[in-house]
Amino acid sequence: MIFALDVGTRKIAGILATLEEEKIVIHDVVIKEHEHRAMLDGQIHDVDKVARVVKKVKEELEKRNDVKLEKVAVALAGRFLQTAIGEYEEDISQVNEISDEVVTRLELSAVDKAVQNIQSENMYCVGYSVIRYELDGNWLKNIRGLRGKKASLQVVTAFLPIQVVDAMISVLRKVDLVMTHMTLEPIAAINVTVPEDLRILNIALVDVGAGTSDIAISKEGTIVAYGMVPLAGDEITEAITKTLLVDFSTAEELKRWLSSNSNDDKKLYRNILDKEKEITRDELKKLVSPVVQNITDKVAEEILRLNGQAPQVVMVVGGGAKVPGFVESLSEKLGIDLDNISLKNAKNLNIIDNTGIIEGSEFVTPIGIAYTALTRSGTIFEQVFVNDEPIQLVGFSGGHTLSDVLLQCGYSLSELIGKPSESIVLEVNGKMKILKGELPKPAPIFINGKKASLRDKVKHGDRIFVGKPSQNFEKKYRLYDVVPPIELDFGGKIEYYYPPVNLNSNVVNENVELNDGDIINYDPVFVGAIRENLEKNLANVEFFFNDVYFEKKQGVVKIYKGDLQLSDKNQVNPGEKLRVVLEKKPLKIADITQGEIKRVKISLNGKEVILEKDSLLYEVNGVIVSKEYEIKNGDKIYSTTPEDSSIIVADIFTYLDVDLKKIKSYQLLKNGQTAFFTEPLQDGDEVIFTYELKG
Repeated sequence: MIFALDVGTRKIAGILATLEEEKIVIHDVVIKEHEHRAMLDGQIHDVDKVARVVKKVKEELEKRNDVKLEKVAVALAGRFLQTAIGEYEEDISQVNEISDEVVTRLELSAVDKAVQNIQSENMYCVGYSVIRYELDGNWLKNIRGLRGKKASLQVVTAFLPIQVVDAMISVLRKVDLVMTHMTLEPIAAINVTVPEDLRILNIALVDVGAGTSDIAISKEGTIVAYGMVPLAGDEITEAITKTLLVDFSTAEELKRWLSSNSNDDKKLYRNILDKEKEITRDELKKLVSPVVQNITDKVAEEILRLNGQAPQVVMVVGGGAKVPGFVESLSEKLGIDLDNISLKNAKNLNIIDNTGIIEGSEFVTPIGIAYTALTRSGTIFEQVFVNDEPIQLVGFSGGHTLSDVLLQCGYSLSELIGKPSESIVLEVNGKMKILKGELPKPAPIFINGKKASLRDKVKHGDRIFVGKPSQNFEKKYRLYDVVPPIELDFGGKIEYYYPPVNLNSNVVNENVELNDGDIINYDPVFVGAIRENLEKNLANVEFFFNDVYFEKKQGVVKIYKGDLQLSDKNQVNPGEKLRVVLEKKPLKIADITQGEIKRVKISLNGKEVILEKDSLLYEVNGVIVSKEYEIKNGDKIYSTTPEDSSIIVADIFTYLDVDLKKIKSYQLLKNGQTAFFTEPLQDGDEVIFTYELKG
C-alpha cells in the first residue's frame, strides 16, 4: 500500500492506495486545509505549520486504517521550474538481457547528462520522462527484456531549487516520514490522466492549483515538455478579497460557492468592516473574469511556447480551474474547439474508489502521485545499498555524499561519529541536564569494500557498509555527582549532610548509579533541617512533666557560613561548606513550657520598663521553682495555676538587681502614694523604690 501526500497551497490530501490488475484502488482519503497561509505559490514558507497539518492527515489515516505510516510519496509544484534534455548512449553487448536495473542505470545516466546541462547551481532533478529509447539505432517503445549492442535514450528532466526539496524533506522529518518517491505535480497528473497509449496524441495537461498552474505536454508517444505559470486559484481569491473587502477565508468560501453546483443565485457575506453584504453569482463571475482571463492568457502562452503550436487536446485538472469560464477562456486563447478541452473528473480515471468521495478535478494530482509511486514511473531516485538494504536517494543532483545517504537512511550523527560513552540526559528539578561521557571512535564505513569518509561521493548501485562506533571508555554517574552532599566542618572533623532526593518518584538517601532519562527532584535545603539532624548528637535528659514522660536534647547547634551565623530559614545549596559549633546548654523549664504571659508597661524609678509574669507556678519534686530551673534526669515537674496571677508591685524585683536581705530601709511609692508590695500594677503606673543598705 502506498501513502501518497499532495501538499498543496490551500489543502493537504493524503491517500492510501494499491495497484490491482492495473487499476488504482483508493482505500482511504483525508483532506485538511492549512490553518494559516503557510504556503504560497505551491512552496512551503512555514515548515512547522505545514508539518502540523501533515501530522493530522497522517494520524487520521493511521487511526482509521490501523496502520503505521512511515514512508510516503510526494510531488512538488513547478514554481521556479527549469527543464533540460539529457541524452545517453552505452555499449550493452556484454549484457545478456536488458533488465529493470540496466534500464534504471541508463535512464539515470541520461538524467546525469541533463544535470550537467543545467546552468544554475543548487538544483535538484525532481522528475523526468523518457522521450525515446533506441536499440542499435531502432526506435522502441520499451527495451526491457531485449538484447543488443548499443542502447541510447533521451529524457526530459525537471529541476527545482534544493531549498524547495529540502523544505519538503524537513516537513516529512518532523512527522517521522521517509520520502520514498518524489515527482513533479504535472508528471503525476499526466501519468494518471494520459496513459501511454494516448500519448500518440498531442495533449497539453494543465494542473491549476492554488499557487501555480503546472503544464505537461505529450506527443508522438511520450511526454516531451514541462512548464509552469505562477498564477492560479489564489489570484482569483485575492481579487475577491481586494474588491469585496473580505478576509482570505471568506474570499475562498465565495470562490467555492461560485464553482459549486448550488442553486442559490445570491450569497450573503460579511466584510472586514463587519458589514453584511450580498452578491449574485453573475456579479461574482464578472468580478473574477479579468483574473481568469489573465491566468488563461499566461497558461496559453506557456503551452504554445512548449508545444510550438496549439495542441489537439487540453486536459485541465486541479481545484483552481473549477471557476466558471476558465475552460472556455483557455479554449478561446488557444484557438481550439471547446469540445477538445475538458475539466477532468477524477472519478472517471482508471480507479476503484472504496471511499465514495473521489469527485472532481482536485483529486487528480493526489491520485497521480499514488499511481506514479505504485508504477515507479519517472522516479529520479538513485539506488544504493546500505548494509544490504536498498535505499533510494532523494533528489538527483549528480553526486550525493556518503553523509547525505546515511542521514536519509535515518542514521543520526551520534550513530556515525559516536557519542560520549554513558553520556546521559537527566531532568533535574524540571530542567534538562546533560552529563557527558568519554569520546568514542567513529563507526567504520566502507564503500564497495574500501574504507570511506562521510565526505566521499556515492553513485547508483554502490554497496555501503556501516559499523558501529566503539565505546572505549565507561563513565558511570552517581546521584551525588548531581546533588552533592553539604560538607559540615566540626572544627577540623568533616562530616556530610545528605539531603533526601526524589529519584523517579522514589525517595533515596544513598549514592545510587544514575541512568539516562532519570528524573531527579529535590527540595531546597534549609539550615533548620540540618540543625534538627545534628541535634541527634546532643545529650538527652529524661523527666516527667505533669505525669507525662519526656526525653529532650540538652544543648544548641550553631551553623555558620564563613563567619556569618545562619538561621533556620536560611537556604543552603548542595555541595556548600558549612561550619558547625555544638554548645552544651542545660534544659530549663522555660524551654519546654510556659503559661500565659502577662505584661504591664510602667515607669520604674523614672525609666519605662515592661514587667512580665508567667501565669503558672512550677513544682519540681515537691519544691516550688522558677521557670529558669535546670531540668535533671528523673525530675517530676508539675505546673499549677495560682488563684491570682496578676502582676503586683513585688514583681519589680524581677527587673531590679537587688538583694532584699541587705536592705536596711526603703521607700515605696505608687503614683506618688505610699504603696504595699502586694498591690496590683496596671499599664501607666509610676513606681518609685528607694532604699538604704545595711552597714
